[in-house]
Amino acid sequence: MDAVIYVRWSSAEQSHGSSRARQLDVCRHYAASRNLRVVRTIIDEGVSGFSGKNVSASGKLGQFIAEVAGGAFPAGIVVIAEKIDRLSREEPVTVFRWMIDVTEMGVVVALADRDRQFRRGGFEMSSIFEVVVGAQLSHEESKKKSDRLAAAWERKRDRLLRGEPLVLTRRAPAWVEVVGDPPRFALIEERAAIVRRIFEETVAGYGKHSIARRLNLEGVATFGLASGWHSSYIQKILESATVLGEMQPGRKARGTPRELVGDPIAGYYPPAIDADLHARARQSMRARSRRVAGRGRRLVNILSGVAKCAACGAKMTFRGKGERVRADGAIVNEDYLVCDSYQRGRGCANGHHYNYRAWETALLNAVLAQAMGDEHFTSQQEVRALEVERAESVRRREAAKRKAEVAMDLFLETTRPEAKAAWQRLSAEADGLEAALATLKKRILAARGVVSPAEHQKRIVDLFDQMVAHDEDLRFEARSRVMEAVHGLIGSMRFGPAANLAEVTTKGGLGATIECVSGKGPDAEFYYRYDPRFFG
Repeated sequence: MDAVIYVRWSSAEQSHGSSRARQLDVCRHYAASRNLRVVRTIIDEGVSGFSGKNVSASGKLGQFIAEVAGGAFPAGIVVIAEKIDRLSREEPVTVFRWMIDVTEMGVVVALADRDRQFRRGGFEMSSIFEVVVGAQLSHEESKKKSDRLAAAWERKRDRLLRGEPLVLTRRAPAWVEVVGDPPRFALIEERAAIVRRIFEETVAGYGKHSIARRLNLEGVATFGLASGWHSSYIQKILESATVLGEMQPGRKARGTPRELVGDPIAGYYPPAIDADLHARARQSMRARSRRVAGRGRRLVNILSGVAKCAACGAKMTFRGKGERVRADGAIVNEDYLVCDSYQRGRGCANGHHYNYRAWETALLNAVLAQAMGDEHFTSQQEVRALEVERAESVRRREAAKRKAEVAMDLFLETTRPEAKAAWQRLSAEADGLEAALATLKKRILAARGVVSPAEHQKRIVDLFDQMVAHDEDLRFEARSRVMEAVHGLIGSMRFGPAANLAEVTTKGGLGATIECVSGKGPDAEFYYRYDPRFFG
């Protein structure tokens, strides 16, 4: 007669132990003693019998029974298990019903530890009692264990909520490790620096694709085994509260989704960034999401959300018509802005079509140098490294000064030439460090984006060039940064009612008028009138 051996264990720890070998040995010995031919061995590794997952459609035992129901095995096939709790640890009634169902299909259930077989029509009262009692004991054992574990976790969560430092498990974000005895969490500084960089570049206007690309181009090592950085992982980091040190407690029974329990616990992990940087990055993400929705990587309309109709207050809709070649060979961009209410026939009389490229350029010529302040050109990573270098240089300078003073005192007391030489050497060292600190100060200012007015104008010109670059990623990054800066300064840009007029208002309430005085499209010339306070 043919037989199938069934082996199951539920915990990962048992996977490394002797449970598998022991069950296989017991079941094979039983099969040999009954002259049964083993045609298959079914193993449910790390699958819960308490939740019933092993007999469900996702469990190997459940899948085997489905095969039996489909006629894949003849009546009389024997399923050998070490003991009843390998088949199930569910409630006794559930286990008994399952035994009845599978034996009605012609399956013979054999329990090697009891040397018992259960088959269709062979359930006497003693057999029923044996199955029910065995299932009850197994279920109670599993439930007690589950309850003990749950209670232990509850106690640990309560201690955390009281502010006690505690490591629940060694699982942690990729930039955190467990150290010491008793164990505690600590930042992996080089990885935490990458997390901070991701948030800082997000604030600066870079999207997740651009950040991943920059990290890969620089050869920055990933946190795991991935061959490179992916935008999806950048997004995961940006959306995770663990960067602030928060941990969300949860509960997960085997075979069920994780269930959140209570409020997040602040301070469980060491924070990789502060709350201010996190909030600014989230705000930048929300703003960029609204502005580029539907435009993919092109980021065509950086005036989205700013451009309004002066006649009715409705938004100005972007209409993309692309480029055409004029008779003189010039390439003309024919994208334009038009009042949304006029276009939809909602009663506005402002039907003027404003060439988008011309008016975007006019606005940026007026405000970009002001909108793109030094902070938009800051290299936070470089600043941080230079600040560390400066702190170390200050420490060494002060130490050299103190030692020089001691050497001078010694020379005055003893007139020994060695003391004078030491004083001269240490004084020279302190002077050298002072000069190095002056150089460092200039480098820090440069890393923070602090430059002369002429240098600032040059980098604005460079930014204009990047906005029309052939490289899509470079163009997208530049337009993203410009959009972020413009939207941070400008409250609205109202077009009309005349076809050649737009009123710009800053978020501080200051105004400027842009008037097209001649030409159109790429040949348009503009005249600007500013509130005297517009440029501070």
